[in-house]
Amino acid sequence: MVYQYNSQIHLAEVALNVEDLESQTAFYHQLLGLEILSQSEGGTLLGAGNKALVKLIKIDDTSNPKQTYGLYHMALLLPSREDLANVFKHLLDLKIPLVGGADHGYSEAIYLEDLEGNGIELYRDKPVTEWDIREDGRIIGVTEELSAQDIYELGQDVEPFVIASGTRMGHVHLSVKNSHEASSFYQEFLGLEDKFTIPHASWIASGDYHHHLAVNEWGGKRLARRENGMAGLAYYVVEVENKEELLKVFAQSQTSKVLTQWLSSAEFSVTDKDGIVTRVRVGN
Repeated sequence: MVYQYNSQIHLAEVALNVEDLESQTAFYHQLLGLEILSQSEGGTLLGAGNKALVKLIKIDDTSNPKQTYGLYHMALLLPSREDLANVFKHLLDLKIPLVGGADHGYSEAIYLEDLEGNGIELYRDKPVTEWDIREDGRIIGVTEELSAQDIYELGQDVEPFVIASGTRMGHVHLSVKNSHEASSFYQEFLGLEDKFTIPHASWIASGDYHHHLAVNEWGGKRLARRENGMAGLAYYVVEVENKEELLKVFAQSQTSKVLTQWLSSAEFSVTDKDGIVTRVRVGN
């Protein structure tokens, strides 16, 4: 096992279909402080510390991503509270509107949306000694008031602003039609465990982490199924340690009636009932 928290998986980039590539690139680069790793007329790859985190793909679709199942938010994990404070101060000083903030018991988080309504969480994990870990392995999350003033005052002016180089994709939260079915599917497919579940949402993870994926049905039962080329989530990437693990995950995906496709000898994709695409590949 090479990943933190005894995890068998690692999250890589989230790919978004966007209408206005230029403006979205500016948002993620200039406002969030992600590095541009590569750029073309058709897309932009951004990240931190030379690690890809967000891929923007230019499309012509103008629909609202909130009208379909797909991304609820992608969550960028900052290395420390100080790093979270720096980006929090940066966003507030620029008067960037935030959706909210919360203390989740195991983490402190702020929430916002990009220019086309895709959800973003920026968070830092608290020390594991502060997590509410039960004997059965469940990790209980809460939603309490964020110590926003303390975090803001901890922040430093960073000019030009660049997000901390150790930032990585901490988890991906999906909007689905049936959270119970989706949670069961992703647990079986990716070998995850239920860490915390409520009637309409579930948080699941590999190893001892609080969650790598979350699913909720808060958008209701009447959202549209995702189709290729729709605005919003194109796919997200899960990495595994080696080819043996990749084949193991592929075999696990075959137990459900979902569309699977090999993209190369080291990567395949799975499309779930809601049209959400997961790509699984061998990590670098």
